[in-house]
Amino acid sequence: MKLVAVSLLLAISLAGGADGHRLDEYLQATLIGVTRDGVDLEINLTPGIAVLPAVMAEIDRNRDGRISPEEEQAYSTEVIRDLGMQVDGKVVPLRLIGSRFPSVEDMREGLGTIRLNLRTGSSGHELRFENRHMQKVSVYLVNCLASGDSGLLAGNPVRDEAQRSIRFTYSYAGSSGWPAQETFWIAGIGMVTIARLALRRQTGRG
Repeated sequence: MKLVAVSLLLAISLAGGADGHRLDEYLQATLIGVTRDGVDLEINLTPGIAVLPAVMAEIDRNRDGRISPEEEQAYSTEVIRDLGMQVDGKVVPLRLIGSRFPSVEDMREGLGTIRLNLRTGSSGHELRFENRHMQKVSVYLVNCLASGDSGLLAGNPVRDEAQRSIRFTYSYAGSSGWPAQETFWIAGIGMVTIARLALRRQTGRG
């Protein structure tokens, strides 16, 4: 119950930012989950209708109005190149472990979200993250998912004003309750997604 309550509060917080998302912005929301053996990231990229042509120009390289698997891979690689991750002051590589691209029709309605799941196998005591992808048309959200039940102790996160970057320190108090970490990570992702989609549909009906 405690995990669900904390996840719901985070979902409401991030969804509130999505509610103010304008049609001329590219909303990029990043969730960071720290584990004992690495760091997981989920990046949700939602283009507003007005900026969709600029986003599609980056994705649909052959201009056929479709997004092929090869174009999905190429765009995912481009996004990763625009991200910066440091653990304990050292730059660490991010590996794509999953992706989901919406239909072009959903994107044209402002409801399509590109989801990228990334991971680095490096862990330590201080994390820094920055998103530099398509800065001229984008707005950003970034947050860290963590549960005290997992033994993870995280310091207060410091973000820049635009929420393109975040840094925080972390350590582990012990191994008790470790499985709760993964449960919290998955629950948080799901609730944020549900809350954001619900708000979008409500806004679209208005």
